[in-house]
Amino acid sequence: MKILPAIDLYEGRVVRLRQGDFDRCTAYGDDPCAVAASFRDAGAREIHVVDLEGARQGAPVHLSLLAPLRALGVEVRYGGGLRTAEDGDRALAAGATRIMVGSLLFRDPLQTAALRRRFGKALVASVDVKEGRVAVGGWTATVDRPPAEALEELAAAGCDEFLVTAVSRDGTGEGPDFDLYRGLRSRCPHVALVAAGGIAHLDDLKGLHALGLAGAVVGRALYEGTVDLAEALRTFPP
Repeated sequence: MKILPAIDLYEGRVVRLRQGDFDRCTAYGDDPCAVAASFRDAGAREIHVVDLEGARQGAPVHLSLLAPLRALGVEVRYGGGLRTAEDGDRALAAGATRIMVGSLLFRDPLQTAALRRRFGKALVASVDVKEGRVAVGGWTATVDRPPAEALEELAAAGCDEFLVTAVSRDGTGEGPDFDLYRGLRSRCPHVALVAAGGIAHLDDLKGLHALGLAGAVVGRALYEGTVDLAEALRTFPP
């Protein structure tokens, strides 16, 4: 299982939101590259970067940080505000190795296959789950579609890796939504699922691994010291 340390960006700072609420934002530093370097030094080869400001505004804001991050010798997954195919092109051109796309997939499901052909393995389908429905627009709205149905439709269009965020758990440290991931694994056993939201301890990661997940995003737990990244990477080597 791949461990992905998270850097969430807002106004150039490293922050974390609680349950996707911009009014409950905690800042953890003003130097994203220094944070990424600390993750690299702990053994991380890939960083999960979310442009929260871009997600809120509907267009990427922090693309200029991608080249300095890549210069550290890590791969970068980037998401947040990628609402057009051209935004995806710009993110990859700026240095992202993979792009996480959510709202665009649900605005026009017919173009999902075209996006998969355009971006290939660089495309990670982002399925944010809020109150049992798929959340879009930076978690500000939902579509009338349960997550399992969304995964099945996207998988049928060619998507094979999914970032699934349990919004109600994100930034809370309350533990992952194991029931959500267990249900998705049973409905879509052949796709790769990456979990995000609520991870607070190494045992949470072990529980996700036991469910057969392909990866896990760890954010607040790293900043507050409840998960040691080097230990997590030794437990689940890259």
